[in-house]
Amino acid sequence: MAPALPESDIGDRGMGTVRVLRPAFAGLALLLALPMAFGGVAAATEPTAAPTTSEDFIRALRPDTPPSDEMPNEKPRTRGLALGTGGAGEPPPPPSPSAPAPTAMKPKTAPRISFQVEFAFNSAELTPKAAGILDELGRALTSPDLAAYRFQLTGHTDGVGNPDYNLALSKRRAASVRDYLTRRFGVSSGRLVAIGRGSQQLLDPANPASDANRRVEIVNLGS
Repeated sequence: MAPALPESDIGDRGMGTVRVLRPAFAGLALLLALPMAFGGVAAATEPTAAPTTSEDFIRALRPDTPPSDEMPNEKPRTRGLALGTGGAGEPPPPPSPSAPAPTAMKPKTAPRISFQVEFAFNSAELTPKAAGILDELGRALTSPDLAAYRFQLTGHTDGVGNPDYNLALSKRRAASVRDYLTRRFGVSSGRLVAIGRGSQQLLDPANPASDANRRVEIVNLGS
């Protein structure tokens, strides 16, 4: 039986249209997204829409400000006397139970989105198709909506081949995406954190060789 090839040695050809975390096209990709606890194999969450334009990226990565009617609103407490209604000598009615303290709002999940980026076979070199989607991402990151935020770019591979090789490949590809955005759009390197997870977080654990596992995630880290 032939030994398993590294992720970069299988299916690293053409990719089709860009899409988000769905059973995919042939081709290797990275996943660009907020830091999560990593370690061991885990499945990623699936975004709701595939980014194809800068507006798609802006909508996915822009934090939502909770409306005022969702904020806790506690009425001021006052002291007073409760007058009994019974006859003389009767004890006053028991005090009403205190109102429960307002529940703290749970922090919302950090804005993130995943998409596929095509690279040359067994390398971190971006293809023209990859440049197209990254141009849309670059326009989004330099827009007034996102210019104040920092982002994490995370590269992922499939689960075939040597884990150490896949980890190193995912790191190089995440760095390649970061460098492209910095060089072409002037995005400060201080705003972009590039990391690789190799095959540690498979999107489709039941099918380690699936193209869907090769992806890039970008996460808004806040300002």
